[in-house]
Amino acid sequence: MRSLGRWLPLALVGLLAACSQASPPPPNPVTVLRAASTALRSVHSFTADITFGPGITYGGLELRSATSRVVLPANSDTIFKVEQGDFLVDLQVVTVDGSIYLRLPFSQFTQVPAGDASRIPDLSRLLDPETGLGRILPAGSGATYLGTAAVEGVTCEGVRARYSPSQIGQAIGGIKPAGEVTATLWAAARDHLPRKVVLVGPLFHPGKSVQITVLLHSFNQPVTIARPSPTP
Repeated sequence: MRSLGRWLPLALVGLLAACSQASPPPPNPVTVLRAASTALRSVHSFTADITFGPGITYGGLELRSATSRVVLPANSDTIFKVEQGDFLVDLQVVTVDGSIYLRLPFSQFTQVPAGDASRIPDLSRLLDPETGLGRILPAGSGATYLGTAAVEGVTCEGVRARYSPSQIGQAIGGIKPAGEVTATLWAAARDHLPRKVVLVGPLFHPGKSVQITVLLHSFNQPVTIARPSPTP
């Protein structure tokens, strides 16, 4: 018993010392953003599923969601679900080698004049290596690490940062924010590719904050984007 009484205080001291050791610091959020930026250089095709928050309109139609198949650097086929009255209808935008084709609900494809092309949402620019997310991600301000979470079954690291209107505008064609935008990125821990991006801010109109959520998947899968045959 004397031996136990002599060693018990020492054991308690050791236990307290182990418990008091500081937890390892969280990863540097800028390092996570840079890793995602580097990983995007290997991407040549992907699919994006987009959800638009309330209040986002295009041409008088309220956008609900979209699915876009993209082949870098400049080809994409995007189908927007838009609300027309009490119904959801399709609005399709196809970009091929710099030309943009638009099909409004219940219409045929028409080629968009060059002067109007900058007003059409162009998701082929989202992961463009020169102007897309990969270029602007490390340049965000106030980056904060959010921890880990599962996105579509993939363990991801989250980072939130702020971006200027010009940065967001160059990353997503056809969108010209009226102010600073907050972006939350979830990048896969295993390969660092972004799996989810949430944008919040005045993306379309001054003083009106809206949200766009983008899920990215099917990286580097075979994709063919056909050039539409516009009607005369």
